[in-house]
Amino acid sequence: MRLISYCILLLLSSVFSAGRAVALPPTQEIIFAINSPGSPPYLYFDTQSQSYQGVVVDFFNSFADKANLRVTYLDSSRARNELFLRQGKADMFLSGEEWLDDPKGFIFSNPLLQHDSYLYATTAFDGPFELAESSGELVCTRLGFKYPVLQTAFESEQHPLIRVNSASQTLMALMLTKGRCDYAIMSEQNALSVLNKRQFCDNEFYQSPNVISSVDLVLVLRPGRQDLLPVINQYMASYINTGQLAHSIERHSGVHTFPKLLCD
Repeated sequence: MRLISYCILLLLSSVFSAGRAVALPPTQEIIFAINSPGSPPYLYFDTQSQSYQGVVVDFFNSFADKANLRVTYLDSSRARNELFLRQGKADMFLSGEEWLDDPKGFIFSNPLLQHDSYLYATTAFDGPFELAESSGELVCTRLGFKYPVLQTAFESEQHPLIRVNSASQTLMALMLTKGRCDYAIMSEQNALSVLNKRQFCDNEFYQSPNVISSVDLVLVLRPGRQDLLPVINQYMASYINTGQLAHSIERHSGVHTFPKLLCD
């Protein structure tokens, strides 16, 4: 009789334990807007897998099962992202707060990483880039993107710098190699990802000795998704502190150096 009672208790214990193990919060659907085709290593469309990859995807994958998240990536543009959030067509996107047309009303996560932008050229820099010494150089930029530090020079009537827009960082690099611009402006992570592509193996790229601008990248949420903020910040801290973020950046950017990048 004791043996039977013990077996019943053991069975009930295992049932309750299993119930606790599978208990999940309700499914959270997230629509994440992308500046199509994205920017490696942060978030970009991978033609080989026909899916979006990058640091942001790795971040959500690191806790999606625990938090019962389902993330859908929506092709958009920098100009439309804010509108999509205000209309409820998307829930969030990756950006710097300084880059928004109107940050009022949006919710911001803790910083995911720092976006340090440099100028890149096909010839070596003599020294740090000084905006005051510029005189009509052409700068390859991403269409629809803001560059607050260079904006005054772009808009000046004296045209100390001339902006040349491209649809992607890859096209910016291609124009740089063909001499259609003197510089291209990218974050170091962007540059390591893009300039290491096989099509640029015969080119040398040089990085400006000084950082042109530094911005914290955050997740921008629409007000209706305030409930996601504590969850995102909690797992973001873990993602950073455990080294998963650094590993993800290395995987999507590589560990190459300038001026010569050794292509994979």
